[in-house]
Formats: sequence, structure tokens, C-alpha cells
Amino acid sequence: MSRLPPLDPASLTPEQQRVATDIAGARGNVRGPFTIWLRNPALAEHANRFGTVLRDSKVLDRRLFELVVITVCRAWSVQYAWSSHAPAAEKAGVSPEVVAAIRDNRRPDFSREDERVAYDAANEIMQTKELSRATYDRAIAQFGADGTVDLISTVGYYAMVGIFLKSFDVPTPTGDKPLK
Repeated sequence: MSRLPPLDPASLTPEQQRVATDIAGARGNVRGPFTIWLRNPALAEHANRFGTVLRDSKVLDRRLFELVVITVCRAWSVQYAWSSHAPAAEKAGVSPEVVAAIRDNRRPDFSREDERVAYDAANEIMQTKELSRATYDRAIAQFGADGTVDLISTVGYYAMVGIFLKSFDVPTPTGDKPLK
């Protein structure tokens, strides 16, 4: 059980109910970090919109978005986010071998250069807390300025998600721990 239990739906304020309805509409439910953020409805609303903007990027496709997300999840060992985003990464076109390598904390053997660059940038930020000029230049060459902004924003957003999920000890929906 999470350190902070979800709010009782019957006790939500009108603002919390409005935001919860919006979140559930986009995702089908209110769970994960949203159960925590809903205690501050403005935060939950903006976090939901920020995540949706990144997920629906017109510059960085869904496959690369999910690859970046699982790279951040692995760096933080965020069990909850991994449990939903690893299957989403495969569904979006990331190979099962790449997903397994990231899960096992191994550098994947990429067949696609865009995945290699996205992974290298996200992993470097997570490991070194900065982005070298060489990796930045590769990201700009691969994704352009707009795509690089989306990529780095995704790293930052999912680092924030990870901090919340880990700090409040939110378990996966099934209670399993897919990351060792």
C-alpha cells in the first residue's frame, strides 16, 4: 500500500472531482502519481496536461517517447511506471530485446539510430545529471531543436513522476517488482 492512500472519491471537492474526471478521461482512471497530486488539484491538472503534451508530441513519436520513459524508469527503479510503460514501449514499436536490456540495466544493442540517440541522451542525463556537448549535438542532429526539447522535457517529467512514486512508495497495480 502507498504511504498516502488515495482520496475517497465521495469526499472529493468539486475542483478535485473536475480534475479527476479530466485525468480519467485521458487515461481511463486516476492512479499512480495522480492519486497523490489530486490533493493539490491545480498540480494534478497541470501535471496531467504536461504529460499529455509530451505523450502526444508531433515531433518525438510515441516509440521514442516510451523509450525515454522506460530509460528514466530504469534509472530511478520506478516499479510502478515501468509496469505500465514497458508494455507500452513494445506496443509502440520498441523491440522486446531493447526493453529487456534496459530492464536488466544493460546497454541495448540498437538497430535504429534514433533510438540509440534518444536512449543515450536520456541515460546520460539520468546518470551524470547533465548532457554533454557531444550527446546534445547528436540529439539536435537527430531530432532538431523541437524534438530535443520534447526529449529532455520527457526526461524531466518522468524524473518528477519517479520521485513522487518512489517517495510515496506507490506499488505496481499487481504488487510485483519487475525491476531488480
